[in-house]
Amino acid sequence: MRHFFSSPLSTSIYAVSLIVWAWLVVDTVSLARRATEPPVFPTPTLAPAATVAPADAAPAPTLIPSAPTNDAATVAPDPPPADGWFHPKTGRYIAAWLPNSFGSENRESFEANADILDEISPFWYSPSPGGGLRFGREARDRTLVELAHSKNVLVIPTVHNVVTGEDPVPGILRNPRLRSYHVQQIVDEVLTYGYDGIDIDYEFLSSSLRADYSAFILELADALHAHGKLLTVAVHAKDCDYCGLGGFQDWAVIGQVVDRLRIMTYDYHWRGGGPGPVAPVYWVERVARYAVTVVDPAKVVIGVPFYGYNWPRDGGGNARGQTWAMINEIIQTYRLSVNLMESNQNGLVQENWITYSSRTEGRREVWFATSSGLDAKLRLVQELDLAGIAIWRLGGEDPRNWEIIRTRLLQDPYESQRVLSRLLPEH
Repeated sequence: MRHFFSSPLSTSIYAVSLIVWAWLVVDTVSLARRATEPPVFPTPTLAPAATVAPADAAPAPTLIPSAPTNDAATVAPDPPPADGWFHPKTGRYIAAWLPNSFGSENRESFEANADILDEISPFWYSPSPGGGLRFGREARDRTLVELAHSKNVLVIPTVHNVVTGEDPVPGILRNPRLRSYHVQQIVDEVLTYGYDGIDIDYEFLSSSLRADYSAFILELADALHAHGKLLTVAVHAKDCDYCGLGGFQDWAVIGQVVDRLRIMTYDYHWRGGGPGPVAPVYWVERVARYAVTVVDPAKVVIGVPFYGYNWPRDGGGNARGQTWAMINEIIQTYRLSVNLMESNQNGLVQENWITYSSRTEGRREVWFATSSGLDAKLRLVQELDLAGIAIWRLGGEDPRNWEIIRTRLLQDPYESQRVLSRLLPEH
């Protein structure tokens, strides 16, 4: 068998590959060095975009190409091309969901970590029964869009069905005309306001909608990709096809067309149930290992919670979600000792819990994630060679979480290895 280096062309290819590898190593070292320094970003002062009231229009029978608008006052410019602007910034994608408003707490977190954030998804939109988009005054925030783009952070707003009253999504998905109209409305919104794509977060649907949901995602992916835009989809965590709440989401089908599959690996114990770990490591691992059997690992993103739940101990009522900052205030106010559940009979857990008594609310029990649990999940991302993580939510989180992310992902060699493997011929 002829040796690989006996061909001058092969020798040249290998030499080029080594040069690329050396550049990636230098770049990784540079990122690691920058991570140890406090990031400093100029924050532009920008006028907020005018708020436009939501409206429904009559559904269109077919999907038609988006027409460019001449209204320069409402069209956000695309981010300018820049040498060296790439994603992921570290070895993995780091995405974060934002609450509705871009307030001081989440803005502070965003600016402190924009150097490693790849994607931000403000929770701005929900569908209307007619297939249009509903939104509040926080949406279409040009200040946020331009600030994010100035820091090379992709803006991928979320369309969700966490609404009061009847959920309009089933009716939209079952009607092909409404479904196509809904797709067109989403694409028009992305193009008009200069977003980099859209994130779909449709939850708690019947498994009878499985084919309709897949058809919607495929149609939306085609329409967005035709304009060079991204589609990310938030999906229920599951470890088999029809397990849990995710039977309507066919990962094998939608995984072929989405750019990122964001698995909501949290709420293992949720606000409507009893107290317990929010995202035990053993469960996250089980879900992730199933995911890579049906979806390309390079598209799989696991959700990580930067929050906790505060339950009534007597079982009377639902839990309320709280940020780490809120929980830490309770700990300081009541001078509490924090308990750690390292593992249980199912495996590694790595979550904290506290109990306390309130004069107005009685006995309470709070569970929240630890930085060590986050590190275990990041190691899992590396072991399974997943795309990255999606954080719910940005703002009020434990600052140690970002230290763990920087330490773990800025030293991640996998992205360099991936690039080098694509360059090297089979040998």
